[in-house]
Amino acid sequence: MKIFDTLLGRSQPAKSNLDNLFSLPGASITLSVSGNLVTTGKAGVCFKPASGASFENAISEFQTVIETMGTKEPAPNATDSYGYEWITLVDADFELLVTKTHMLNSTIDEAGYGSQLLCSVFPFRETETGEIVNFVYLFKRGSFYPFIPTGTEKRNSEREMAVKALIEKEIPIESDLAHWFPLWEIPLK
Repeated sequence: MKIFDTLLGRSQPAKSNLDNLFSLPGASITLSVSGNLVTTGKAGVCFKPASGASFENAISEFQTVIETMGTKEPAPNATDSYGYEWITLVDADFELLVTKTHMLNSTIDEAGYGSQLLCSVFPFRETETGEIVNFVYLFKRGSFYPFIPTGTEKRNSEREMAVKALIEKEIPIESDLAHWFPLWEIPLK
């Protein structure tokens, strides 16, 4: 089938590799030491909700697993103006936060709803200025990019490139800048 795709000019979408999420805790040391960036202790998973009991069961299963990890309160949900749902995860232990995020993505994917997943977001705060640098993991591409909003539908592209240069050897950075989508309504304050 690949030869026909090549002949017809079709390309296959990049395969998601959820294990790429586990590169972020190690990179957080570089972010802290060289970039003055520290985790906010939050992460968000963004997806298009699907109708049906099996999707709700997958989310419920995740909530049950999180409770067994010692988290007593359920992960809060929010819906943005585009109809995407966000589940916010909170944990002071960044490695555990990444593990929870991986588990939620995996639970949705394994239930057959991987096509509903958009991204996961890990906000970091600049220690001196308070600026928020979001590391966005694109589920369908298996890569990250920095997103730094500076106001109403404005972003700091120059700083995003500087952060990319700082971290690109430690995490898989999205090479196609056309996929560095702005996410104006990240509910992780």
